[in-house]
Amino acid sequence: MGNTSIYLSNARLTPSSYYRLTQYFSDTDAAIHSSVPDSIYQWWHRKGKNGSPLNKVFLYAVYVFRTLWFLVKDMMVMRQGTIIVSRVIVPHHLPMIHQLLFKHLAHHNHIVWDFDDNILANKSCSPADFQFFSKYSNQIIVTNDFLQSLISPEYREKVMILPTTDGDMLGYDPTAYFEDRKSLFQKEIRLVWVATASGLEYIEAMIPALDKAAQKLTEESTKELTLHVVCNKPLQASTTHLTIVNIPWSREVARQEMLHAHIGIMPLPDTPFTRGKGGFKLIQYMSVSMPVIGSDVGYNKQVVTNDIGFLIANDHEEEGWQRAIQALSADWNTYMRYAKSAKARYDQFYSYHKNKDFWEKICKQ
Repeated sequence: MGNTSIYLSNARLTPSSYYRLTQYFSDTDAAIHSSVPDSIYQWWHRKGKNGSPLNKVFLYAVYVFRTLWFLVKDMMVMRQGTIIVSRVIVPHHLPMIHQLLFKHLAHHNHIVWDFDDNILANKSCSPADFQFFSKYSNQIIVTNDFLQSLISPEYREKVMILPTTDGDMLGYDPTAYFEDRKSLFQKEIRLVWVATASGLEYIEAMIPALDKAAQKLTEESTKELTLHVVCNKPLQASTTHLTIVNIPWSREVARQEMLHAHIGIMPLPDTPFTRGKGGFKLIQYMSVSMPVIGSDVGYNKQVVTNDIGFLIANDHEEEGWQRAIQALSADWNTYMRYAKSAKARYDQFYSYHKNKDFWEKICKQ
């Protein structure tokens, strides 16, 4: 994928950057530009939402000056190539000098804009910048119909839909991890939730329902329900029956936790922002033959079918989560039917290889 230049937040640590783009281009000669270095990215996420205004100014400055340098370099070398922008070049507001450089690059190159969240709702992209990228991109890649609907009708013909997927599990033998899951299944049902700290509020809201589900599971089958939270910040919650295990996120740790868990979960409230979510957690879980339970919100509705897991309506959360966990915990043969169907659906609709082929074709245009 030569003569390709990619702009993203952080190539290794930002989930949207890594799973949308880095995993397909890391073994190529494409130029991958991380707007924020690893050390600053980790520092910022340790600060969370409580960072001081000065910290926010500093982070914005890092974005501005690093991307300015990348754009100037591309001005000198990129001709008839492909430039891919993940979400934004600079969040909140793209400076005028960046706009001028980008317009020049757009005149000489094929521009692809990729985003996988409602970046208008979370205000990482201003309405003016959203229109700017819509206008100067040759192709716009999104994860679902809802995000496509955010694009102005005059630019909507540029849009293509590509779900986010995970190729990290391709080398694993399912026979081995099924044996581990089976040995645990008789005494413990392990839920797993893999995410960044920005999603902690979603899982926190679900803890009372999961605690009730844990009580019911123990009463009816003597099995313990545990929740493994794989995140860059711990989940702080009080429970009576549910056991919460906090595990600091790293890519390898997340892989191992998913391999050995029984059920992957993705609770969401119903908001304009969450309706733009691409269901990526669910797809990750499916890649390791794991049944899933997710909220009946947005793209989750297209990912989850009756043979791979359960969708829970937000107005029937407590009983819905209880029933879903009971159904997937009842007996091993039933569990295996769901697990195998989850992997089959991943292979058919969310294959890493299909996504890689998609990007290779894009970069040959």
